[in-house]
Amino acid sequence: MKEFDVVVIGAGTAGVAAAHSAVDQGARVGLVESNRPGGHSLYRGQLPLQVMYEGTGVSGKPLSFESLVQAVDEKAGEISKKIEARLKNSGVEYLKGEGAFAGNGQVRVRQGEDSSILKSGKIIIATGSLPKPVAKIPFDEQSIFHSDRLLDWKEVPTSLVVVGGDKTGLEAATLFKLLGIKVFLVDENHRLIHDKDPDLITALEAYFKQQKIKTLLGKKIISIFKDAEKIDITLDGGVKFSTEKVLVSGERLGNTADLGLDGLGIEMGLNQEIWVNENMETSLPGVFAVGSVTGRSRSLQISKEEGRVAGINAAGGSEPLDRDQIPFCLQTQPEFASIGCLSGEAHYKGYRAVEGRYDFPGTDGSNNQEGGFCKIVADRESKRIIGAQIFGAQATEAITRLQPDIREGVPVKKLAQNNELTPYLKPLISAAQKCVQALSARR
Repeated sequence: MKEFDVVVIGAGTAGVAAAHSAVDQGARVGLVESNRPGGHSLYRGQLPLQVMYEGTGVSGKPLSFESLVQAVDEKAGEISKKIEARLKNSGVEYLKGEGAFAGNGQVRVRQGEDSSILKSGKIIIATGSLPKPVAKIPFDEQSIFHSDRLLDWKEVPTSLVVVGGDKTGLEAATLFKLLGIKVFLVDENHRLIHDKDPDLITALEAYFKQQKIKTLLGKKIISIFKDAEKIDITLDGGVKFSTEKVLVSGERLGNTADLGLDGLGIEMGLNQEIWVNENMETSLPGVFAVGSVTGRSRSLQISKEEGRVAGINAAGGSEPLDRDQIPFCLQTQPEFASIGCLSGEAHYKGYRAVEGRYDFPGTDGSNNQEGGFCKIVADRESKRIIGAQIFGAQATEAITRLQPDIREGVPVKKLAQNNELTPYLKPLISAAQKCVQALSARR
């Protein structure tokens, strides 16, 4: 029987991050996965959009659907091999098979007819999530799909309805519009990404309008009727239209059914999601859970941070998860990214916010697809950076660069005095300079 300090079940983004984090703390780590490593973010997350952008940049026109699917599969294979090699080089033992609890700090690994038992001091569950059935939407895997089947079509439609204005839904709408498909977006909320910075939301909604993605906000689906040629959709308020296909992004179920959790006392929600505390530990001491198996939306950035924190704590450390230090990023064009406090809400967390904003124009002098804006939010008393919002090229890279500064409490003046010439840093530096000016102004 192999023995480990930490065993991670699931090698998606969260599981891989947890394994690396635990081994960095000196733990002996085993990582169990039945498929190739990478998870949702690699196969059906942001990778298709990244491949589409890269292909468009080279050729000057969007890839065809067939070329996109092939390119995504090839890229996913390359990245997966690199992930596995990095795990091996770091000292993580990668174990192929399906993992499940076997009692008394043990994990059973099944591969075909064979099985083995691992003994572990701590266990991290990172098995992801599954689509949740929707009462009024009859999935048929032919014309009405869940977002997990993003690229599994036999024929590309001329029109598509994306149901759900979350990160997955918005990025799917962007991708299919780039493929030349007429896209409708339906969401029950009255604004896109309604809990983010209002200026970011306005810019995003303007972008969707510019791209001719028809957004139907504050609407619920009343009925769906499918015939041989089209799907008729009725929304509340009497809105009716027809489309060829429907893609749904919504609530999910924790992928926990085959983990052998019955009788262990691990508290779970109605959607089989595993409940965790601020240390990512479940109600069963020594067992942690990370990623969308915990019930929150899938996100590359959140999964990485949850995995990092869980790995530290499973290896004997003590670090709580601070969600204010995790970026939210959308792979639209321009990109949309946010981290930390909004200036209008900072007082709820004990800060006195001061904001600096820098608007950067596109090549034609307007805030078009190559332009945008950046905001830096600082606390008046401590002068620390407590938040940032960016709408523009390389926003994800810029906000990721800022993440350690927010975590470490870096003064905004230090960012304002940065002399690096990296293009994506210029908006951050310029907004920080505006913020310093605002801090220096008479109160």
